[in-house]
Amino acid sequence: MKKTFVRLAVSLALVASGAALAASIAEGFDRVLPGDYRSLLLKGKHAYEGKRYDEAFAAFQRTACAGDKESQSALGRMYLLGQGTARDDLTGYAWLKVAAEVNQRGYHAIVDKIEAAMRPEQRRIADVESRRLIDNYGLRATNMSCNLTATQGGHILDSVVCAPREDGPNLLLKRCVAELH
Repeated sequence: MKKTFVRLAVSLALVASGAALAASIAEGFDRVLPGDYRSLLLKGKHAYEGKRYDEAFAAFQRTACAGDKESQSALGRMYLLGQGTARDDLTGYAWLKVAAEVNQRGYHAIVDKIEAAMRPEQRRIADVESRRLIDNYGLRATNMSCNLTATQGGHILDSVVCAPREDGPNLLLKRCVAELH
């Protein structure tokens, strides 16, 4: 009887802790179907290629907040160029810095060039903004998993593919926070 009660108590504790973990992970996240997520990624790319920058910016912003590194890089470049948004070098650099969390040469090269052009006081301010975005939209905050891949079928890892955390048939996408620029 006592063993049965202990097993029941342990089982209930495990279920409760699993439910609490799932609730804490899902807080601040939207559940979307995988096809909807792929469509959102493609929407941003196609809109950008078609020079529909307002549409591209909105799509990239959503997927950048979710943790997609290509979207974060695209959003950073759009801020730097004033495409679909007002030009903002600080925010552009910060988004590029978030994308550079993964070890991809292209992401690091642009960040290195910008950092080389900054004065020390600019760098201090930029690092604060970068840290804020990484805390909100970096790999740890978004539960995104990213890997380097070869797009040309060769051995050169030249692209980053990110996958959101799964929740049953859905994907969990981190929402943008209200104070996002």
